[in-house]
Amino acid sequence: MAKKLGLLDLIALVPSADIARAAKTLGLDPEALTKRLLALDSTGLSTRLVDTATRALKPGEAGRLVIDHATRIFSQARDLTRDLEELAGLQAPELHFGTDMFTAELPLGAALGRMAAANSRLRVRVETSDLEHLAREVLAGRLEFAVADTAGAERHPAKFAIEPVAEHRMFFFVGQGHPLAAAEKHSLETILVFPLVAPRLPQRMAVHLDKAATHARVDRETGDLTPSLMVDSFTVARNVVTAGDAVGLAPLVALEQDLRAKHVVLLPFTAPWLQLTYGLFYTRKKPLSRVAQLFMTQLRQVEAGLQAREQRALSKLEGGKKSKRTTTRGKSRSAGGAGSSTRSSSTGRRARSRR
Repeated sequence: MAKKLGLLDLIALVPSADIARAAKTLGLDPEALTKRLLALDSTGLSTRLVDTATRALKPGEAGRLVIDHATRIFSQARDLTRDLEELAGLQAPELHFGTDMFTAELPLGAALGRMAAANSRLRVRVETSDLEHLAREVLAGRLEFAVADTAGAERHPAKFAIEPVAEHRMFFFVGQGHPLAAAEKHSLETILVFPLVAPRLPQRMAVHLDKAATHARVDRETGDLTPSLMVDSFTVARNVVTAGDAVGLAPLVALEQDLRAKHVVLLPFTAPWLQLTYGLFYTRKKPLSRVAQLFMTQLRQVEAGLQAREQRALSKLEGGKKSKRTTTRGKSRSAGGAGSSTRSSSTGRRARSRR
């Protein structure tokens, strides 16, 4: 037994519900176990995990929260290890699937990288296209599945099995020096005066973008929007934006490096409908292969990390906006005060002159 308890030890001990019984299983006396529990509390968690004032081994509210989260994380880690070991044992694993421009910038690369590291025999072919084309290719059996916006598959619920994965907020962005870059607020109409570079966009976005995006077109059959500059490569879209006056659209995590390098600027516009909703879909006639199932496990693991990264980035972004607004208001008040002081001084001089 190590000198210090860890969360794994605590998870194993809690079911005994009694300090004396738990101490006995470890070959310790109750007092020694109590000291180690107190030491666990002081290892950076800044909260009391277990109430040691009684003989019962009972976590407090904060302790139960920590234990629940730790149990889930350790379980996911065991699943991840098991799946990678299973993947390593497959003789000739192959994946042939499709994705769209936005989803390709999210978890795919990291998930495939993990799988390739686990089994060097892995063969992968990924096709990038728009949501409607991907649905047709999966339905025809030319792709095993697609990881993309699920709008195309949702039009055929009887034909597709759909597994939602995640949602990501989308942002309009422009290159440095763009006429829209300096403004603190924009409407959809002012943004879409400029050409929009993006892939085919689903109907849930099209109903809002159609009137403002004067050069875009709506597909009469699906209701999807085809922008004036329609591309399926994020690299191409980004280069179009940075080289001219086009407006791009992307999830925040896809823009992190360009924002840090100050190659692009986010436009101050948000709306609840401006979201990527992606998942995995495949034909109901044919279940996913085992390697595809293992890929999905890796994808969800990577996505969990992306969600945490995105929340940190969004918090930082919102904090920066509040700080900017506060600074602006402070400058306005300062300017107003200086103006009042000048006016008071002028009034005093005029009064003395009249006397």
